[in-house]
Amino acid sequence: MKIQMIVHVKNDDGTLGAESTAIEVDVPNYEAFTGPEQFGEVFDQYEQKVLEARNEVIEVATEKYLSGMVKKKAGRDRGTRRKNH
Repeated sequence: MKIQMIVHVKNDDGTLGAESTAIEVDVPNYEAFTGPEQFGEVFDQYEQKVLEARNEVIEVATEKYLSGMVKKKAGRDRGTRRKNH
């Protein structure tokens, strides 16, 4: 079984502010939850994988967002320098 997480950074007008980011991770399937004695251990495995995936997808999405901001700022700065010279 897999969990897929997709992060979209959106502008206030609904347009994408950065390229979307997706991640898929394998998690225990329903059959792994065989009984009450296994539930805590299997759920812990599930939760750990989901939390790690969440952290990774947010980290990558943030990098894309900040990279886009730097490119836009650099483009604006070049235009300003040209006007001043």
